[in-house]
Amino acid sequence: MGDGRDIVIGIDQGTTNTKLAAIDAQGRVLGQADRPIASASPQLGWVEQDPKAMLANIVACLREILAKLGRGPETVAGLGIANQTETLVVWDRHSGEPVLPAIVWKCRRGDAEIATLRRDEAVAELRCKTGLDLDPTFTAAKLKWVFVNRPEIAAQLASGDCLFGTVDCWLIWKLSGGATYATEPGNASRTMLLDITRAEWDGELATLFGLKLARWPELRRSADSFGTTSPEFFGASIPITAAMGDQQAALFGHGCFDPLQLKITYGTGAFLWVNAGADPAVKATDGLIRTIAWSLDRPTYALEGFVMYAGAILDWLATRLGIAGGGAAIVREAQQAGASDGVLLVPAFQGLAAPWWRPEVRAGLIGMTEATTRAHICHAGLEALCYQIRAVLDGVRRSTGQAIGAVRVDGGPTRSDYLMQMQADMLQHPLAVSAFDAVTPYGAALMAGLGAGLWNGLEDLRPLVKPSKQILPDAGAASRWEQGYADWLAASQALLAFYRDKSPRV
Repeated sequence: MGDGRDIVIGIDQGTTNTKLAAIDAQGRVLGQADRPIASASPQLGWVEQDPKAMLANIVACLREILAKLGRGPETVAGLGIANQTETLVVWDRHSGEPVLPAIVWKCRRGDAEIATLRRDEAVAELRCKTGLDLDPTFTAAKLKWVFVNRPEIAAQLASGDCLFGTVDCWLIWKLSGGATYATEPGNASRTMLLDITRAEWDGELATLFGLKLARWPELRRSADSFGTTSPEFFGASIPITAAMGDQQAALFGHGCFDPLQLKITYGTGAFLWVNAGADPAVKATDGLIRTIAWSLDRPTYALEGFVMYAGAILDWLATRLGIAGGGAAIVREAQQAGASDGVLLVPAFQGLAAPWWRPEVRAGLIGMTEATTRAHICHAGLEALCYQIRAVLDGVRRSTGQAIGAVRVDGGPTRSDYLMQMQADMLQHPLAVSAFDAVTPYGAALMAGLGAGLWNGLEDLRPLVKPSKQILPDAGAASRWEQGYADWLAASQALLAFYRDKSPRV
C-alpha cells in the first residue's frame, strides 16, 4: 500500500485470553500481546464475562503492540476481529453500556427455555436451515432465556432501545464509537438465527424462538469495511477490515483454504473443523455441525465437531486433585504413570457435545481400585481428551467418505509432545503441529489484510502459511488404543443410557 499503512493486526477475543498479533505483508509476526479475561459462574451451569473487560483488554494489547514496535496507528492497514462464537452481548443503544454480563457460549442458560422445541419437526427445521443441533450453546437459546427471564430487557430489544450481538458485533460497535452495527456470516451462522443456505437472517427462526427483535446486525463479508476505530482509543483512527469467529480464523490461519483440509484447535474446548467448500448443501452426519467458515465473494462452508471439555479437563483435575501448576503439571503426573491402569473419565461436566449433543449427561469416573493414584486419574484425563477427538474425527471420515490429509493442530495443549504423540497414536494419523502459538489472531490478521487490500486473494496467502512440525503415529500402539477407545465408548454409552430420561441440570 502506498499510504504507509503496511501492517495488519489480528485480534482473538477468546474465552480465557485476549490475544493480538501484528504481521507484515510477508506474513511475518512482528509483535504479540495478550491479557487474561475472567469468567464468573454465579449459578450451576452459568458462565458469564464482562463485555467491557473484553474491550479494555483489546485496547491495552493494541497499545502495547504499537509501543513495542515503535509505530503509530497510522501505519496499521486494518484490524481483524476474531472472537469466541455464540456468546451473547446485549447493550443499551443510547448509552452503549451492557445491560447484563455476556452470556458465554458454554453457559447452559436457555436449555429449559428451549425444551418445548425438542420435537422432531422443530429440530429438523432448525438443522435444515441453520446446520446446527438444538442446544443451549447457540445464541438464540441464550436470547430466549433473556426474553423469558428478563422481560424489561426483552421489551427494549423489541423497541430497538437495546441491541444484541455476538462478541465481534459488540466490539465493532464500541471500537467504532457506535457508528457500525454489523457482523459477518461466520459469526451469524452460530446464532441459530441465520439461514446458512441464503446467508441471511431468518425471521421465521426468530419467531420459532419467540424473539421480537427490532434491530438486527448488518451482514457484511468477512473481509470488508467495518468502519474505523474512534480516535479516543489510539490517538488516530484505524480501519476495521475483517471479522471472523475464532475457530473460523484458526482454520484460515492454518491455511485450510481448500475442501477437506482440516484443523483441530485445543483450548478450553476442542474444535475440529474441516473446510467443506462452497456448496451449502453439504451434509453433516454423526452429530457434526454444518456452518459457515467465512464469506468473501461467496460463503465457504465447514463441518465442525465441538468438544466442550478439552484443556478444561486438565484445569478441573488440577483444581480437584490439588496439583499446583495447572495443565502442564497434570501432563507431568500422567507421563510419570504412563497409563491410566483401567481408569476411565467421561468429561461430561456440562453435557456432551459432538457427536452426541446430550446436554443432560454428567461426567463419570470409573475403573478405580485401591491401587489407583492421582497420576492414573490424570492419565485418564489426557486419554479422555484424545478419545473425544477420535469420536469426532471418525464422524468426519464417515460424513465425507474421503481420505483426510495431515491434521493441523494448535492451542496450548499442543505444546505437550507427550499428549500430541498420544493423540497421533490414537488417531493413527499424522499431526501437523503449528509452530505459531497464536493461529487465531494470525488468521484474523490475514483476513484483515484481504479487507485492507494488502493482499489480493487466497493465492497471495498460500506462501505465507509456514510448514509445521510433524508428529507421526506409532503403528505398534494401535491395538492398545483401539481397546482403550472401545472401553471409553462403552463407558460413555452407559452414561448416555443412564441420563436418557433425566432432565438437564443447569
